[in-house]
Amino acid sequence: MLLTAELSPASALVIYRFGGQDLPPPPEASSPGVQYIQRSWRELETDTNAQFLDLAVAPNSISPQRRDPEVNIAPTAELRGGIFLRPHVNAQVWDGDTSTVWQSGAYLCAEYSAYSLTCTDDFGTTGTANIDLGGLYQIDRIRLISGLRDPSKVAQSVRVYLAPRMPFVTTQFQPPPFSPHQVEIRDNRQQVLDIAIPPHEDAGFVQLTLGEHNEDWEVQDIHIFAKGFVRRATFVTEILDLERPMAWGQVRWGGSADERARVSIQSRSGADEDPLRYWRDTGRGGERQEVSAAEYEVLKLGERVGTSYDQDHWDFWSTYDSGDRLGTQIVSRSPRQFLQLRLDFLPQENDGGEIRFLEFRASEPVASSLVGEVWPLEARVGQSTDFTYVLRPTLNQEDAGFDRLEIRSQSLLGAVTQVRVGDLVVPFELELAEAHRLILRLPRLASKDSGALVEVDFNAQVLRYGSRFEGRVSDSSRPLEVPQSINDGDATGEYEGNTVAVTTAEADEGELLRLRLLSKVLTPNGDGINEAVEVAYEVFEITGSARVRVEIWDLSGRRMRLIHEGEDGIGTYSRLWDGRDQAGRLSPPGVYLVTVSLDADADHFVRSRILHVVY
Repeated sequence: MLLTAELSPASALVIYRFGGQDLPPPPEASSPGVQYIQRSWRELETDTNAQFLDLAVAPNSISPQRRDPEVNIAPTAELRGGIFLRPHVNAQVWDGDTSTVWQSGAYLCAEYSAYSLTCTDDFGTTGTANIDLGGLYQIDRIRLISGLRDPSKVAQSVRVYLAPRMPFVTTQFQPPPFSPHQVEIRDNRQQVLDIAIPPHEDAGFVQLTLGEHNEDWEVQDIHIFAKGFVRRATFVTEILDLERPMAWGQVRWGGSADERARVSIQSRSGADEDPLRYWRDTGRGGERQEVSAAEYEVLKLGERVGTSYDQDHWDFWSTYDSGDRLGTQIVSRSPRQFLQLRLDFLPQENDGGEIRFLEFRASEPVASSLVGEVWPLEARVGQSTDFTYVLRPTLNQEDAGFDRLEIRSQSLLGAVTQVRVGDLVVPFELELAEAHRLILRLPRLASKDSGALVEVDFNAQVLRYGSRFEGRVSDSSRPLEVPQSINDGDATGEYEGNTVAVTTAEADEGELLRLRLLSKVLTPNGDGINEAVEVAYEVFEITGSARVRVEIWDLSGRRMRLIHEGEDGIGTYSRLWDGRDQAGRLSPPGVYLVTVSLDADADHFVRSRILHVVY
């Protein structure tokens, strides 16, 4: 669907809002040349191109759904990708049908152990019923229904074990009793027994074990009831077609999140309308050929060999965590014609949140292309360093051009000493000078200046590894338009690196730490592929041991997870990250920074790598 059929090519600014019908439009919405488009949550819910996953939709907000504590979630486990373990023995106890029976044959551990099968005191493998729920839940209670046809066959001794996933065992479909169990019931006489579950970490695997018994017990059904919010709720817009390449402005939202809950916002942009590539089997020794989506749909099943992400034309998701009332700059590549936004709610038990509106801004670019880099690429932490920011614009006749340049950074920005366009030193005006933001007024650059290098010499103190110097340009005669972001790239062959990120220098010439990721993409979606990333690092040329930390950071500088902290000596190490944050919640899709830091005597060393999380 096009963003709007009425958009005029001369539009200076587009403001697009999802929800917020009960709120006044932004002040700029009534200005000449501004296009304001608004769609309600209820309208979006009926749009098959927008995605609503586990969301409650109200007239003026969306929020994560709450679990119904009276709904048995066991029968639907397979629909969520779960599985009934030992299905040939006891799958019928999870089906919600009390007319089917698990006949738990009599067993005594003293005799049973002679067959080399696992028995934990008087609870053994024969008595286990196991289920993978296909998701993570706060289990409120478990209902055991047994002995309905004959009260003498009521299950009397029961243990309940819960875990996020089933522990690894060699006999996956006949697992032994696991420990430690959360609940144990002895001498039960109730045909319908409700077992209250104490507070626990979110569970995706449930095991109910019957104790040893001399006579057969009959179990008609086991029901599982969950409470609180769903673990994750998601809203994804359709792929929005802006009809022409646009510069992205800010994204912002209005709503609330309880103390332990989190709401994250993501964006991605593309050069075409589909972020996937489609492949067919050519029948020649595993060779595959790319086809269109329409061609893929009519292929026979044996000819389809799947899809892949179109990294050449689409960004990975970028994450903003929350934004605020003033907005957060969209960092997805621009100018581009297609944009998609995503909201992820990550509740925690009874803490949730709501979103009243989600809004973004865009306008026609002032330049066809902007490529920037910074030099030098390395600096000492806290030490005043002279940098050059280099920008190469591509300006066509139809481009408005620009006369403002903004530089933002987490580093402390100092004085601007010189600006050059081409080989000429040009006058400039410092319109704004803040600790982390500079705005310069330059002589106007138009199509005649296309390809000419714009170089800004300035001073800064780098405060952390991987600090970035983000650049944007704008036209002062069009104050309502959004500034156009500068993309990392090879602006000039004079400098190496092709990036605006700066690393921190080593304290001496020796290399004490080396880092590598065995995969640059993490996809913790339960399909068994790239579920965790291995962070491999080497420590050498130290005496004794050194303090080492392995950490995951988002691009806003917020630490998501401490993977490892301890004393490491010389050697090779491997640590795993499963995509979860410190609270055990799956991290939103986006770009993350993996860092390994080493403290040896008075020296501090850091290595960093970029990692993409994709679902």
